[in-house]
Amino acid sequence: MARSDDEFVYLQFIDTGSGISEDELSRILQPYYTTKKEGHGLGMMIVQRIIRDHGAQLGIESRKGEGTAITLQFPQQHRRTRLLEV
Repeated sequence: MARSDDEFVYLQFIDTGSGISEDELSRILQPYYTTKKEGHGLGMMIVQRIIRDHGAQLGIESRKGEGTAITLQFPQQHRRTRLLEV
């Protein structure tokens, strides 16, 4: 899903997979953390650094057994200024 407002562009990726437990969710952005037999546990940490380098934010919401939603929030390149009414 993609949407925008005057300040941000939002990209959201949602799945209906097994979800992530609260314990795992609190550690998912830590380097070398993985629940898989293969891999290095660096993927989400790298994604977070790239997102931050672009002035954006990363949000993750998940419920075990229901799925996960990852939201990327990018600042608009040319933000509109809202003027206060007189």
